[in-house]
This record gives sequence, C-alpha cells and structure tokens, in this order.
Amino acid sequence: MELSDFYEHGIARGVLRFARSRPDWRIFGYGWMFRPLTDLERWRGDGVIARIESAADADRIAALGLSVVDVAGAYLRPGFRQVTNDDFLTGYKAFLHLRSCGFERYAFLGVSGTLWSSAREEGFLRGLAGEAPAFRRPLPWWEGAVEAQEDLAAFLSSLEAPTGLFACNDTAGLRAAELARRLGIAVPESLAILGVDNEDILCELSSPPLSSIMLDCEAIGFRAAQTLAAALEGAAANIGAPGPPDGTRIAIPPREVVERESTMIYACPDALVSKAATFIKTRAHEGIDVGDVLAVLPSSRRALETRFRAAMGRSLHEEIVRVRLTRARRLLRETELTLEEVAAESGFGGLQRFHAAFRAAEGVSPGAWRHLCRRPSQSGARCFQGIRAPDAPK
Repeated sequence: MELSDFYEHGIARGVLRFARSRPDWRIFGYGWMFRPLTDLERWRGDGVIARIESAADADRIAALGLSVVDVAGAYLRPGFRQVTNDDFLTGYKAFLHLRSCGFERYAFLGVSGTLWSSAREEGFLRGLAGEAPAFRRPLPWWEGAVEAQEDLAAFLSSLEAPTGLFACNDTAGLRAAELARRLGIAVPESLAILGVDNEDILCELSSPPLSSIMLDCEAIGFRAAQTLAAALEGAAANIGAPGPPDGTRIAIPPREVVERESTMIYACPDALVSKAATFIKTRAHEGIDVGDVLAVLPSSRRALETRFRAAMGRSLHEEIVRVRLTRARRLLRETELTLEEVAAESGFGGLQRFHAAFRAAEGVSPGAWRHLCRRPSQSGARCFQGIRAPDAPK
C-alpha cells in the first residue's frame, strides 16, 4: 500500500497497533510511516499485508513465496488469506438506510471487475428482494476525466425521481453528485446519494455533502496483522504444509452510516409528511418540538398528526425522539463526549430526559449501553450496530 487514501491509512493504523504488541516485528512499506521499501523483489521478509487489486498484483506478490494477507477483497487467489470489509453487509446496510429515507426506487453505481463491488451490489439487491438499474465501469474510468462521462450523465438522467442511489464507493458517489449538479438534478430531492468509505474531507467538500458508510479500516488492519502473525507461527511449526484453500476470509462488519445532506430527506408520496419528516431529520438535534414542525408547515396539528401516523406508523413526537436516539447512539459509540454532552448534542437538553428516553428504547442506561458496545469481543473486533440480511453469508 502507498497510504494514498483514507482506507489505507486506516489499515496502516490497525497494523501498527498490533505491531506495537510485537517487539520482534519490523514493518516495511512504501508509505512514510514505515521503513522504506524500494525493491520488493530483493526484500527478504517473512510475510506481506497487501491491497491486491489485480491478477498482476497477485502474481508479483505470490512470487515472493511468503505468507500473504490481502485486505482489498477485489481479487481471489488460492493460498492468500483475506481480511476485508464485509461487503455484502455493507450493501444491505445501504439498502436499510435508503429505505429508512422513504425511497421506493433504487439504483446502483459499481466498479466492474472487483469482488467487493459485486458483493456490495448483491447485499443491496438482497435487501430490495429484486433488481435495480445499475451502472458499472472499471475503477480507472471512475478516477478519469469528468468530461468523458456522458454515459453516466445519461444514466442519471434516466432515473425516475425520487430515487435512492447507492454508490459502491465515495469516488463513484462524488462523481454522481458533481454530475447531478451540472445536470440540474436536485440532490437529495430527486436523487439521494449514499457512498462507502467516508473519506470525510472529500465528502464534506462535495456539493451537497455526501452521506457515506464508514468502514472499520483499523479493525481490518489489526485483524490482518493478527492473521499474518498466526500464519507465520503456524508456518514455523508446519514447514512444507500447503497454504490455505481458496476462499479463506475474515469479514469485518462496517460501521455506521455518516449521514450528510445528500440523503437528508424523507421521500413520501404525501408531500406534507415528506416535509415534516425531512425537517425533523435535519433539525431534531437542535431541540425542536412538535410546535416547531407545525410552525413551518401549512397544516393544523390534528391533520398533520393523522397524515404523519398513517404514512410513518408513529407520531411526530415519536419521530423526533427516534431521530435523537439515532444520533445519541452514534455519539456514545464513536466519541468520548460525556453523557451530558451527548444529551445536549442529540437535542434532549436535560440528562434526565435523555436517560428516560434511552432506557425506554434500549432497556439499559446510556452509560451501560456505551460500555456494552465498546467491550471487545473474543475475536478482538469492535462491537457494531447493524443487521445482517436474511440468508446472508456468514
């Protein structure tokens, strides 16, 4: 890896975290964090952690005759171990998020020729229980000049509004967002876009900012190093034993959806309900109440409550609390904020009100939930919040 993107930086952090527990390990690589490695063929090491994207990459690394752990999941090679993101679950998680935004029409942007993109599409379609319009191109195409993307423009223009668009990575999502802006396609009103990787700076600079699924890259790197250590110790004890069979793989669950403006909407045939749900989704953390919702919509409380419950299955107040709790869970899991700060940042205001709402929803206090969520599993992987699709690969 050359540490050229967010994914590789996360992998490197996980590898180094594991290596600190192994004083006999020496780490080499192409990035500035590692001891410089300029000639791989002449290097005399014991094992390799690599982001293998092609058959040429695999051939070059296999020629070293060393234990190999692949962290890309793009290309299968017998004898290589894999520790990668759970791409099927990532696709299913994308479906769940877009469905929670009220969408009934979906589309997919993919990177052709890569297993991780195919698995994300498979998980997405498993959630849909059907098909969706799809546009796929090789990775170099996505990373190429914008001027050469008339066919993507035609695809986006063909989608019936409103559509929830799942892009297999942030590169595709950012391309789609930029092209939609040039074509006059309103994001998220006509086209809501969700990417993967959460390249935070790029996602924030997008217009509008891009929602994205965060991967647990550090956990992937840590488990890859752990897997390599086990392989090296096994090789020392079993000289001449064959390598692992094709398909040996550890899949690390993705983390949460980091929602930004590109999916900050609720698509509903009832325009009044859509506006109310979107307002709540974007403002619940500011401490709004039902009165604030009614103040921006031309409706009586009785009429709006009736239509909202018919469409959403819950009241306006229940939706406000639900959105606040979603934000609170993320803050508890991902930050070091105090419980008082989480309560304020989620829109609850007082700590007592936050405790009561959280315990009613989860059955435990916010502090106990945070402890359970952060407690490491026996495998060393971080606890995560998510749902596995029915019949999904284990």
